[in-house]
Amino acid sequence: MRLLSLAESVGNMGHWYWDLETGEITWSDQVFRIFGLSPDIFTPTLAKFVEYVHPDDQGAVSAQIKKIIAKRTPFEFDMRIVRPGGAVRHIIARGQPERTEGGSAIAMIGVCTDVTDAFAALRSIQDQNEMLDLAAELAHLGHWVWSADERSLSYCSDELARIHEMTPVVFQGRFSDPRNISHAVAAKDRAHYRANVERGLAEGTPYEIEYEIETRFATSKHVREIGQPILDRNGKLTRFVATVQDVTDVRQRELLLEAAMRALESQTEALKRSENKFRDMVEGSIQGILVLRGSAIVFANQAMATMLGLSAPEEVTALADFSKLLPRGGDSHAGERMLDSIVGKLGRFALTTIERKSIWIDAIGRHIEWEGASAFLVTVIEVTDRHYAEEALKQKTAELEELNLQKDKLFSIIAHDLKGPFNSVLGFAGLLAAKAPTMPPEKTTEYANLVYESATSVHDLLDNLLAWASVQMRDVTLRTTSVDLKNVVDASLFPLRAMAAEKGVEIVNTVAGIRVIADENMIRIVIRNLISNGIKFTNSNGRVQVAAELVPVRGAAYDRVVEITVSDTGVGMTPEFAANLFNTGRKASQIGTRGERGTGLGLFLCRDIISRHGGSLTVDSAPGRGTAFRFTLPADVAE
Repeated sequence: MRLLSLAESVGNMGHWYWDLETGEITWSDQVFRIFGLSPDIFTPTLAKFVEYVHPDDQGAVSAQIKKIIAKRTPFEFDMRIVRPGGAVRHIIARGQPERTEGGSAIAMIGVCTDVTDAFAALRSIQDQNEMLDLAAELAHLGHWVWSADERSLSYCSDELARIHEMTPVVFQGRFSDPRNISHAVAAKDRAHYRANVERGLAEGTPYEIEYEIETRFATSKHVREIGQPILDRNGKLTRFVATVQDVTDVRQRELLLEAAMRALESQTEALKRSENKFRDMVEGSIQGILVLRGSAIVFANQAMATMLGLSAPEEVTALADFSKLLPRGGDSHAGERMLDSIVGKLGRFALTTIERKSIWIDAIGRHIEWEGASAFLVTVIEVTDRHYAEEALKQKTAELEELNLQKDKLFSIIAHDLKGPFNSVLGFAGLLAAKAPTMPPEKTTEYANLVYESATSVHDLLDNLLAWASVQMRDVTLRTTSVDLKNVVDASLFPLRAMAAEKGVEIVNTVAGIRVIADENMIRIVIRNLISNGIKFTNSNGRVQVAAELVPVRGAAYDRVVEITVSDTGVGMTPEFAANLFNTGRKASQIGTRGERGTGLGLFLCRDIISRHGGSLTVDSAPGRGTAFRFTLPADVAE
């Protein structure tokens, strides 16, 4: 009994006895172990046995038991049981009847085998086979096995049959001899295929071939086949295995790739020819050419290098950054703005050569693809000489336009402002000549004063006209000397004191100890006009003042200049009116505090004289706050 128990344990199989008359059931120790039960606490009965059957299998097992009781014939069925701990085991129960001499069944004797591990291994093998079949199907991979003993195919995979568009049975029946597969091979590959297969089967020679097959549905497929012999220990061929893969799609892709590669090679060759033509054109061009990627210089031609004072295009690309070619002092986005402004249109800009010399260029740009990436092509022509000639022409044109405007103003003054006072002089002089003997003395005095004022106005106007005409004569040079500015101011305001006193306006000269380099007569005209303007637009009890101070200057022809200010406490002017004072094309003249009229010519004259001295004339004014005119003259270096 001990050996029987040991054998049952090793085989994981126990035996049982079921008395059909009494219903008593007896289990061996191994059956108890299979169920996870102890014989000390569990007595097997039919009902208790069913309780340990898996719930999903209890119906089928109960039906089997009823059938056994009714027919009392041999049986075998599998089922799942659930051990007390919850573990599920898979078992197979087998039994046969024990009969009396008369043939009546009195009991059932059988065995119970735990096949859980075997079932798991079987499922694993099945899963692996399914995975292999799936992999073979996905890879269009089939195979056949030839038996040397039987001299025929012993196996054909489903996928191989599918490749030939047959069932495995039809394939194996039609091609029992692998050499007959050559009948499905395209005529151009048939002899090559048959020779390799015959040598493999006869000599055990491995092979690897590609060929085309024609299926029974006239489908053409490209196939790759690898044949491998299997030898026994003595080196004798026992089987020959061939793996067959449908590579039709792969071959088509390869053909497409080959065609694409040929097209690419052709395009590359055409591109090289085009590039060579482009380089010949670019290198022979008299125009400078730059290719930029961002601000980086990726290409330049010889003309561009020469333009920048370099000997070779490589020296231009070595500069790396296009911004290095721009004049110093610009902001970090100057180059970017320049390039944006020449997309599809011509623009003019300054560049800096390697010697830091400025040159002017006309440039046009466009976006291109360069060596497989986006870039910016700039075509450049140097126009330095033309630029300076055009600028000089613009300046001359502006000067001529200014002279024309001044000429028009002069004729306007002569036609209107000079004629008006003369008419007054002639009118009042005629009245005096005709009616003086009969006029009251006070009326005679009034007319005489009016004649005097008109004559004075005409005189001042003629002085300014003569001075202006003298200034406009470009061949007349200034007679500059070192002059005492205080004496010049005193001499300028002397003839104006009577006019100021009559109007009740105070004139103050605060200039002292300052000498300037100037044409004394011209500067007198400037100061006289500015003081006269101050008197004209200042009310009684007002003030006109002349002041001066030394001002240091850097980077000019003189180390110091003198700033002269002629200010008044008069009515002032609006910013809009002040902005047009020196605009030749606009009439900027207003009535004085006593109705005095002006032409505006005096200020143009002052501006031109100061400009001839290298200075500038500015105005600072506001309504009700008076006016201050400022201009500069070179200081005497000796002072």
